[in-house]
Amino acid sequence: MLKRLEETLLALLLGGMVSLAFLNVLTRYLFRYPLAFTEELLVNGFVWATLLGIAVGLREGAEGAHIRFVALTEFLPTPWRRGFVALGFLVFAVLFLVLAFLAWRQAQDDLALGSVSPSLGIPNAFYTLPTPFLAAWVAVRALEGVWRSLKGGEA
Repeated sequence: MLKRLEETLLALLLGGMVSLAFLNVLTRYLFRYPLAFTEELLVNGFVWATLLGIAVGLREGAEGAHIRFVALTEFLPTPWRRGFVALGFLVFAVLFLVLAFLAWRQAQDDLALGSVSPSLGIPNAFYTLPTPFLAAWVAVRALEGVWRSLKGGEA
C-alpha cells in the first residue's frame, strides 16, 4: 500500500503543478496578467516532487532507477561489489539525514520567526515543514538499499 501511496502523492503533486503552470501561461498570454503566486507554489512543489521521486527510485532498487557509476565495481568479486553498493546507499542515507536535520532547523526558524511567503502571505513553514520528513523518508529508502545490497539483491 505504501508503494502506491508514494506514487499517488507524486502523481497528484505533479498533476497539480502542471495544471498551475498551464493556468499561469494562459493568464499571461491571453490576459497579459501573470499569476505571481504560481511560481511560489511551483518552486516548493518541485522540491517535494524531487524528494518523492528520489524515494520512489530508491525503492525500485539501484538497477536502472538511478544513475550509478559501475566501471569500478563490475570487475570486483560479488561480495566486494555488494559491499561497495551498500556503502553507496549508506552515504546516500547519511547525506539525506543531514538534509533532513538542516531542513528541520529551517522549519523551526520559519515557525519561530513567523515569516510569510511573499506572494500568498502564508507562513513559510507550510513549505518547509514537509521537507525534513521527505528527506528522512529518502534516507529510509536508502537504508533499505543497504539491506538489499548486503543480503544479495543488488549485486
